[in-house]
Amino acid sequence: MLFENPMHSRLSDSPRREPSAIARAIEMMDYARRSPASLGGRGGHKEWLHFVVLAPGVDLLVNFSCCDEVRPGANHAVLPRLVLLSRTDTWDGDIENFAPEDAHVEGGRIAFAFADNRLEFRDGSFHLTAALRERPIAVRLCLKPLTMPVFVPSTPMLDGPPLHWLVVPRLQTSGVLCVGGRDHVLDGAPAYHDHNWGHFLWGHDLSWEWGFVLPDDAAVPWCLTFVRLTDRKRITALEHKLLLWRGTTLSRSFREGELAVETALAHLPLRSIFKAPRPMALLVPELAADVPRHLETHAAAGSDWLSCRCEPYDVVQVCIPSETDLGVTIFNEVSARAQVRGQIGGEAVAFAGRSIMEFIRYA
Repeated sequence: MLFENPMHSRLSDSPRREPSAIARAIEMMDYARRSPASLGGRGGHKEWLHFVVLAPGVDLLVNFSCCDEVRPGANHAVLPRLVLLSRTDTWDGDIENFAPEDAHVEGGRIAFAFADNRLEFRDGSFHLTAALRERPIAVRLCLKPLTMPVFVPSTPMLDGPPLHWLVVPRLQTSGVLCVGGRDHVLDGAPAYHDHNWGHFLWGHDLSWEWGFVLPDDAAVPWCLTFVRLTDRKRITALEHKLLLWRGTTLSRSFREGELAVETALAHLPLRSIFKAPRPMALLVPELAADVPRHLETHAAAGSDWLSCRCEPYDVVQVCIPSETDLGVTIFNEVSARAQVRGQIGGEAVAFAGRSIMEFIRYA
């Protein structure tokens, strides 16, 4: 992989406008970190930028990632990977890997090129173009952030250094998703973005439940994201947070000791599960996803309180071979409806919305 000097070749030569406060914050915080292994630093680095768009009748997930190869003889090679999944009538999509020589990432910027797939932040928006080689899915998006990013550093891990997380929970989309020759116009659709990086292996003593809620009504000023990171058996909590934005800024954060989670004892019944990449369905053919019928997060601190109930209705699985044994790490990407209510700073909070949750499980 060629990591380019941010002062040199860029993905776009278009003139830059004076950035807004949100754009400046993203440029300062959301840039590619890159692995230090090639410079003699620690290996096992992972980094990904994740986007979710929720349009009428459409769920869309796009993920650009760079992960250190940990196989013997890899010699600090970095694996560039694109995940592109869409749900229209049904789920479809794939995971594609790229040769190091076909990938270019600019350190210190958001500028990724995996063959013909591009992700760049310029003129105050994320510009994303991606197309799968073996599935009839392509997307071209402009995602304008509407909220300030929040950086959540140094989440403790049991098997290594801490994990870092940056989140921009609310963006506005313009663009087109093409699936099977049919165009889906996404103009005005709400979207979510986060960026994660750290040193760990799939198969480590790690699990998480994460999600966000974007309101159905664009006039509602509230949006939120939540995460609970635990050990693999989901007994010991390493981090538990709920972040609530009002308008462009973070309004309230709740953390360990202020949060409780209730889940249904029954699992979501599923007649089929789309799994990516497709060959992994041979290794994990089961329909059980270990996803509850509902997940409810309760937060309370002082006079502030919040309740968020998410009810899943569909699941797609991303299946990654373990890097520590012969098992499989399963990412359950869960489409859900959500209801949020509470009181923050004396102001009532009440809205309905959509959510994508992610549950990490193992097989």
